[in-house]
Amino acid sequence: AYYHFTHFQTRTGPFTPVYERFDTSALPNKTVSFYISEQGPTQLAAGDSTAAVISQLRAAANAWNAVDTSELKLAFGGQSTAGMTANTPWIEVEFTDELPPGIIAAGGIVTRLDPVTTPNGTFVPISKSLLRLPRNLSNRASSSEAFFLTAVHEFGHTLGLQHSWTSGVMSTEVT
Repeated sequence: AYYHFTHFQTRTGPFTPVYERFDTSALPNKTVSFYISEQGPTQLAAGDSTAAVISQLRAAANAWNAVDTSELKLAFGGQSTAGMTANTPWIEVEFTDELPPGIIAAGGIVTRLDPVTTPNGTFVPISKSLLRLPRNLSNRASSSEAFFLTAVHEFGHTLGLQHSWTSGVMSTEVT
């Protein structure tokens, strides 16, 4: 039960949904690269390391490669630097102090292109998505199930998916 972010092109019916998604024809090997900020976390749980955080993020992204019904794949592109741009659509993972209290992480689309019409229908291509994690990870070890599932969930948002009403990776942590 994955629900894409949806647009409608008119204010009156018929209401034809136009979904946000990565344009696989614009991606090498139908693969979107994700880059993890070189400005990593500033505080880690006891016994944790930045290398372990990166490893878990890579594993979380790889979980989406197991979705049989998707031709889109994710691949680790390396670390990103401030102001980095990419020649193809991409995902950036950053660590920030700007998440509001109570927000564990956030993910979503930050740059969209104009709608494209193909023989398979119209869609809004994603150009860049952003996954934001707190710089202070002292209360959520990268080895925890909670960290991994949060990362998988937020990668789903970067792929253009909304929350699901069914209990699954795109539902909220409480369910």
